[in-house]
Amino acid sequence: MNMITTATMKAPPQDSIDQKLDEFAASLDDRIQHLLGDIMETECWKVLTSPNSDPEFVKLIMREVYLEIYSYQPQVIEATIAVISRMPKKDPKMMLKMLVHQAEEADHGEMALRDYVALGGDEKYARNRRMSPASFAVASLWWGLWRMEDPFSYLGALYPFEGLTPIVCQKVRGCLSAQGYPERAMEFIGFHAQEDIRHANLVRKLLKYAVKTYPQAAESISTGIEYFLQVYPIPVWNTAYLRARVMHNNTSSKAGRR
Repeated sequence: MNMITTATMKAPPQDSIDQKLDEFAASLDDRIQHLLGDIMETECWKVLTSPNSDPEFVKLIMREVYLEIYSYQPQVIEATIAVISRMPKKDPKMMLKMLVHQAEEADHGEMALRDYVALGGDEKYARNRRMSPASFAVASLWWGLWRMEDPFSYLGALYPFEGLTPIVCQKVRGCLSAQGYPERAMEFIGFHAQEDIRHANLVRKLLKYAVKTYPQAAESISTGIEYFLQVYPIPVWNTAYLRARVMHNNTSSKAGRR
């Protein structure tokens, strides 16, 4: 008769579990680092960080980036709360942490709008325009996670959203200041350079908890990050950059004809 020994019934050592969770989180971090390399090769990034860039062009780029953020952010908040509502109901503490995080994010679209206005943007126009196709894709991604995916994919999409922002903001902040970028239009960057470190750490803890408690969540999280990186950030930033370049070229042409 086959007998199952006590040894074979023992759960894996805690150290082994923690190591696997750390390795899983590190694989997501590696994905973000790879993305950073791609970002730094874009024309938009090179203009924003070059000391030789026209400061007025830099302001236009940032203004249009803020407009994109304002456009998709309200939809992101609504959609992510909807996704969280599909999490396991037996785990209210996990859901509460997720909901509190989104409540803290709720006004960040308005924060971006204030910086957009500080750079000369029209608030009425921003509030009434149709969002760009790139921002529509970002908003649709989050609604798609709610309707078509396992809810744990939310954590995969959220991790680069929170983890990338403080890195990018810290890198670009000094470059903008050196170019004479107005401090009054630095609210969003200054806030996220600090606050999103805490949020990234929170999401990291949540996704490790999710994988430990619900092992099937790992595949969903890995899928979620790949879904998200198809639409953000490069497509959104490139949209803002191209729009700003047209505006800058038109302004330069008019000035040249005077």
